Amino acid sequence: MRDTSEHKLRIGLALSGGGIRAAVFHLGVLRRLAEARVLEQVAQISTVSGGSLVTGAIFSEADGQWPSSERFLVEIYPRLRTLLSQGDLFSFKALGFAGALKKNVRIFNRRAHILSELLRTRWRINLKLADLPSSPVWHINTTCYDTGKNWRFTHESMGDWQFGRHYSPDVDVADAIAASAAVPYAIGALRLKLPTDGWWETDPETKQPLRKKSPPLSMVRLWDGGAYENMALEQLYKPASGLDGCDVLICSDASGPLGKPKSLCRALREGSLAAPRLFDIASDQIRSLRSRMLLKSIRDKQVDGFLFRIGTSARQFTPIAGRLTGLTDEQCSACLNYPTDLLKIELPNFDLLADHGAEVAHLTLAEYSGGRFAPRMKDESSVHDPRVPIGRASLPAR
Repeated sequence: MRDTSEHKLRIGLALSGGGIRAAVFHLGVLRRLAEARVLEQVAQISTVSGGSLVTGAIFSEADGQWPSSERFLVEIYPRLRTLLSQGDLFSFKALGFAGALKKNVRIFNRRAHILSELLRTRWRINLKLADLPSSPVWHINTTCYDTGKNWRFTHESMGDWQFGRHYSPDVDVADAIAASAAVPYAIGALRLKLPTDGWWETDPETKQPLRKKSPPLSMVRLWDGGAYENMALEQLYKPASGLDGCDVLICSDASGPLGKPKSLCRALREGSLAAPRLFDIASDQIRSLRSRMLLKSIRDKQVDGFLFRIGTSARQFTPIAGRLTGLTDEQCSACLNYPTDLLKIELPNFDLLADHGAEVAHLTLAEYSGGRFAPRMKDESSVHDPRVPIGRASLPAR
């Protein structure tokens, strides 16, 4: 029987989409896990969109490796706090008139490729998939426009169930991330030229190669992984078979609520990553179904897991009147409704979103983990209780 202490468990991380909002919320969740000294136990990471962006930034800042808990807290987290607050990653305003002219017609039909370039130049993500470590395995999820399937990139392979798997793909991490974050129409599909050889049909159960096959197309169009499933769960969890490649699942869901309809032109002017209304409605329904299935599996003890949801207030854990220690209900709501964009985030907003992620993780683990994942800092007096505010105000209107 497997040792169930948290320092022996193989942890699977599922990091949702949601633009910069999701990236910062996930950083707060990871900060809380680092305080428990369990980042070293992460065996699988599955990401979509904003989750892919922040994971790529972490690997890049950590020289292509997954950082230790100590390194994350002392070095990586402060660096990313600075990086995300320095300037827009992707916006027409950030490109400027000269930049738009330089990009020429690609600004209209190759925006995903521009995002990939900006990930290299602005976030210094210059890794190849082959540069990533074999452990933890990072699954970068996208949606194949041509097949409607989940197209995945990892250190050792890429593909979907119709194309098959290609091993040792010569693909830039920035391209894979850009595809994972390529919101339909707002950014548009990333077009990836495919090699003609090296494709294999794989066994659905063992995932081992069975026989060679030829790809049906020479080029594939890849959209935001959230078009298929925004919580990045499929690789790590299936209701019928449980967890895959991990003993405990931690899902950080920073998906935004289904807001009011907004025109695509207006959204692009504002820097928002707006998708067609029908896409948003379908994504919201898929997310609701996935959440309910996961929570049922956890409640029925079919899987060992935790779901951290943005917007969750401490009052949902302690339903009493009056003021609670930590973030207010209004601050939690402000985090939930922070725009889905790739613009720079002001430091007060960063700290609020990150502290919210840490607080949700802290309260959920305290309530449901049975004492596992408690903070284990070297200097116990230095442990920051994420429930205690650190001089922040509510998110200002944007």
